[in-house]
Amino acid sequence: MRPGFDGASLPGSSDKDWGIIVRHRALIAVAGAYALVAGCAAAPRAPAASLASAGQQATSAFSAQVQQVEADLRYAGVDEAFSLTFQRCSNPKLTCKADVEPASLSGKRVALANLVALRGRAIDQLGAAYTAFGQEAAYDGSADMAGAGQAALDSATGFAAAAAKLTGGTAPNPLSPKISGLADFGFRMLGEQLQRKRLLQGNRRIAEAVLQLRNGLADEQTIFDSLAEYLVGKRADARLVLFQSGLTSSMDVLTPLADQLGVTLVPNADSVVRGSPALTASLEASLRASARLDVIAAQGRYRTAIAALDAMLRQHAALEKQQAVSIDDVTRILQQLNASLAPPPAPAKGNP
Repeated sequence: MRPGFDGASLPGSSDKDWGIIVRHRALIAVAGAYALVAGCAAAPRAPAASLASAGQQATSAFSAQVQQVEADLRYAGVDEAFSLTFQRCSNPKLTCKADVEPASLSGKRVALANLVALRGRAIDQLGAAYTAFGQEAAYDGSADMAGAGQAALDSATGFAAAAAKLTGGTAPNPLSPKISGLADFGFRMLGEQLQRKRLLQGNRRIAEAVLQLRNGLADEQTIFDSLAEYLVGKRADARLVLFQSGLTSSMDVLTPLADQLGVTLVPNADSVVRGSPALTASLEASLRASARLDVIAAQGRYRTAIAALDAMLRQHAALEKQQAVSIDDVTRILQQLNASLAPPPAPAKGNP
């Protein structure tokens, strides 16, 4: 007989019965503890998956912007070589030969192009980290989130350091020591807790990479802004040479202008322009203004990309604090960036 809670013997409570009761109580206690821990430390899979998806969309848009900026910077040298050589060979007092921009003038542009390429590699690594983050959120054990996150941070830090160097600033300090691999807790740590820890560590590491990328991009924008007038001039000069030499039509400028004004051009508009010195001068002024608009649009894309990174950082912070995650702002800003990268619309009906 075993004593009851009041000290009296429980009827029918043999040693065998008492063993069964003890085992049942132990199982109930373990199940209760499991439910309590799982309820308090659930892995934030849904918000992490949502954030990972937004990150993949963002890095895709950023990659397209990188390709456009780098191409514009690289081709500025081609534009310059074309216009300089044309001007030289059009002057009968000079020997006609190929002419290129002096290295003293092209150095900053080339350095910026190289920096943009470095940003492209950092974005690729960040995209891979977001992919691994999404796989982890889906409970896909194949994801190397720790390695991908560290690679993204290393690449973004290298980009930020290079950007700071070009602006004359100081290289950013590491934000935190590297997170070592998780210990194998075996059955002492529940799977839900283990994944929660991995997700939160991955979130922190990716957020650090996003912050480094954001700060480096701000420095890159400063350099681009300092070259804005230079880029406008190179682009405009090359367009003017093409038009003045008869290799391009005035319709490249007149068609979007007419569409904007909501009017229809006459069939022989290009001939009319070339036959009028006043219209030719007006078109050349429009070519320069158009080149300026292109550079202004590129500057706007820098601001939009930075705004998208800021929005991503806010959501990483929300996940860190176990608050609700919303990617609405990220989606809206990315839509603006993608729209600015889209090719121009087709001419309105009636205009060539």
